[in-house]
Amino acid sequence: MQEIKENLENLFASHFRCSPLSITPLPQGGSDRRYFRLTTDTQSAIGAYNPDVEENRTFIYLTQHFSGKNLPVPQLYGVSEDERFYLLSDLGNLSLFGYVLEIDWDKNPQLEVLKRTLSLLLRFQVEGAVGLNFIKCYPKSEFDLQSVMWDFSYFKYSFLKPSGVRFNEARLDDDFLTLANLLLSQPSSYFHYRDFQSRNVMLVENKPYFIDYQGGRRGPMLYDLASFLYQAKANFPESIRTEILSFYLDEAEKYIEIDRQQAQRVFPAFALFRVLQTLGAYGFRGFFERRSHFLQSIPMAAANLTNLVSRVTACGLAIPTLKPILESIAEKYGQPNEQSQPFHGLTVEVNSFSYRKGYPLEHPEHGGGFVFDCRALPNPGRLAEYKMQTGSDKPVIDYLEQHKEIDTFFDEVYILVANSIKVYQDRGFKHLSVSFGCTGGQHRSVYMANRLAKELKHIANLAINLNHREQNGL
Repeated sequence: MQEIKENLENLFASHFRCSPLSITPLPQGGSDRRYFRLTTDTQSAIGAYNPDVEENRTFIYLTQHFSGKNLPVPQLYGVSEDERFYLLSDLGNLSLFGYVLEIDWDKNPQLEVLKRTLSLLLRFQVEGAVGLNFIKCYPKSEFDLQSVMWDFSYFKYSFLKPSGVRFNEARLDDDFLTLANLLLSQPSSYFHYRDFQSRNVMLVENKPYFIDYQGGRRGPMLYDLASFLYQAKANFPESIRTEILSFYLDEAEKYIEIDRQQAQRVFPAFALFRVLQTLGAYGFRGFFERRSHFLQSIPMAAANLTNLVSRVTACGLAIPTLKPILESIAEKYGQPNEQSQPFHGLTVEVNSFSYRKGYPLEHPEHGGGFVFDCRALPNPGRLAEYKMQTGSDKPVIDYLEQHKEIDTFFDEVYILVANSIKVYQDRGFKHLSVSFGCTGGQHRSVYMANRLAKELKHIANLAINLNHREQNGL
């Protein structure tokens, strides 16, 4: 940390001819880059540290390129000799994301700033592509099959597999390729921002400035709009998405000729692709890096899946393996849609799992809950006739219920859980998790989870989410 501060102090002193009085770290996002605000009584700048020199070179090149076209980006004040540090103008603290969160979509959906932002996006995409040396983009110079399949693999390995979702990998890859071919069939001669979202737009006196474009490359236009409108926490109403899409196409026609009907048809595919890429990122940051705020965004992203899958398949795109996977993710993780009534009571998540694969993830809101070890109970998995069955199958249920210790174990569990439910409801808590583990996560834990979920249904104002992790992962 001291090395970072010293290098940024040197850049600040070189530009402003004085040393900063304070260096304050800014919240870290989803990358390894670190940002700091350096200030004196009259001056302020943003210092950045990034060990990825190639990425820094791309950011610096694009900043200079866009500045030369009078596009609103931060001013570059200086770069260290080793290119790991650079200094930028301070655009303040108000991002477009903060502005979006303040909008009352029901009473006064003020869209002027959003539309101004998307008009600027088109300038970046069309005018910004003119004269841009895409070879300098990093890590790819263009949106191609390899980069598309990278994102699908990110979703598959960072979200699906850690969640325990079972799938036929070859058939799933066939569906990914089908979707990729549709995306790659669209015009791709524009600057493809790649991570265009409201957090990457800063507002200075209501004028938008764009940041974090270092992942850009040559590619299609609609992906960036999909990225913007389907940012999970921005949570745009569907009616607003429709209005903004229409406005964007109106503005695009001022620059280029477009097939409006085709653009509207293919837009849901770009949106679905972006949501899958986002879930991959949330999975990696949440499941692997254990950063709970990324897990909190999964329901908002998953809530879009059912609608998008329906719209994509209605246009004739065949994704027979991917479709049921996404529908199950939406059912497990997705929040209620705009037409449904939100549940305001207590939700109990009942899980079965295998100790071989580790404990289930805690719910991001409260964490904790109960974990009951079923490995001391009689194990039907040791008997040949039950090996291919689970705790949901009647022969296994009959076998377990022959043993009196099963009832004793369950009764004690139920008393503990029911007492906690009463306290949680009295205190207005929203989530409680109860997990049952056994060796393989197939028999004893499944039986106990099923039995508890069934008994808890008799308690008023309670929602039950039942999840057999080793069977369906969701």
